[in-house]
Amino acid sequence: MRIGVVLLSWLVSGLAAEAIPAAPNCQSALAAAEQQRRDLHHQAAGLQLVLLGEIHTSVDDHAWQLGTLERLSSQRPVTLALEMVPAARQAVLDRFNSGQLDAAELLREVDWPGVWGHDPDLYLPLLRWARLRQVPLLAINAEPALVKRVRQQGLTATPAAELGGMGQPRPPSPSYRQRLEASWRGHHAMGQASSNRTDLQRFIDSQLLRDRVMAEQLVAAQQRDPKRLLVALIGWGHLEGGDGVPHQLNDLGVTRQLSLRRQALPEGCTPAPTGARLGAYLESDSSGVWVRQVEPGSAAAAAGLRPGDRIVALNGRTVQRAGEVIRGVRLHPDAEPLVLTIERNGQQLQLTLRLPPASDPRLAARDNGANA
Repeated sequence: MRIGVVLLSWLVSGLAAEAIPAAPNCQSALAAAEQQRRDLHHQAAGLQLVLLGEIHTSVDDHAWQLGTLERLSSQRPVTLALEMVPAARQAVLDRFNSGQLDAAELLREVDWPGVWGHDPDLYLPLLRWARLRQVPLLAINAEPALVKRVRQQGLTATPAAELGGMGQPRPPSPSYRQRLEASWRGHHAMGQASSNRTDLQRFIDSQLLRDRVMAEQLVAAQQRDPKRLLVALIGWGHLEGGDGVPHQLNDLGVTRQLSLRRQALPEGCTPAPTGARLGAYLESDSSGVWVRQVEPGSAAAAAGLRPGDRIVALNGRTVQRAGEVIRGVRLHPDAEPLVLTIERNGQQLQLTLRLPPASDPRLAARDNGANA
C-alpha cells in the first residue's frame, strides 16, 4: 500500500521550522515543484481555466490542490469546479456555500456515496475552504444514470433529449483511445476483453460523455463570468496528454487553459514547512495515522510528539485517516488547547498542544459540519 505523507500547513500560519537537508534528486524535484508554482503565478492572469489533476485517493494531491487554490485566489477571483458532483445537483452546492447546509447535509443531499464514493474527508477541507473564502462552487459532471445508460448502449443509441443538449464530442486522439482501451481491459477478466469490440466502444463513449459534459459546463460558466478564473478538480485520466476534457475544451474554442499535476517527489523527500500550524509530517496506512517527522520549534515538538507515535484521537474523537487530523487542526479554535491521544510503545498518552493562530480567523472558528 502506498503511504501518503501530509504536511499539516494548509492555510494556517505558525512557527517557522528548520529546513531539512535533501539529497540531490530531492533537490531537483523540489526545484521543479517550486518552478511550477512560479510559472502558474505568472500565467494566472491570462488564463480562463486551470485544471488541477488528481488521483482521487491521494491525500498529497488534495493538499497540493488546496495550496494551489489559495495562491490563485490571492491573485484574482476564482470559481472552484468539481468533477465529483453532477451538474444537475448544483443547487445543493449553492445551499452549502450559502451556509444553509452543513457538511453532513451536503454529503447526504448530493448522495456522495452514489455519485462519487471516494473518501469525503479528502474533499471536505476543499469544500469548506471555498465556503469560508466565499468562492463559488460549480458542479460539472454528468449524472451517473446517464453515464450508465451510455455505457450500456453507446452514444449513438442514446436519445438526444437524454443528453440534455450536449454537443457531439470531438473524437478521441489515438493516444487517449489507447489509454481507454487499456483501462477497459483492466475491468475485464484476462482474455475476455478483446472478444467484444462493441463493449469497448461503449466504454469509450461513456468517458467521452463525461469529458464533453464537463467541458461544456466549464465553458458555460466561463461565459457567464469571464473575469473569474475557473479552477477545476478533475481526475488525471481526464487530463493526461491534453486529451479528455482539454481536448473537448479546445473543440469548444477555449485555448487559454492549463492542466497541472502535482510534482512527484522521491520517497522520503518533503518540502521544508513554511508556517506549519502543528509542525508534523503524517503517514496514513491501514493501521492508522503515524507521525513521521516532527519539526524543531513547532507546537508538536513543544508538546512532546515524536516520530513513530500513532495518533489515536484528536480532542477525544477517534481518527483513522490523516485527512481527519488535517481537518481538525485547521479548524481548531485559536484560544483553546488541542488534545492529541497517541499510542507510544504500546501505551496511550495524552498530549496538550497550544497551536499558533490560524492565518484566517474564520478558519479557526468552530465548524457546524464537524460531525461529517
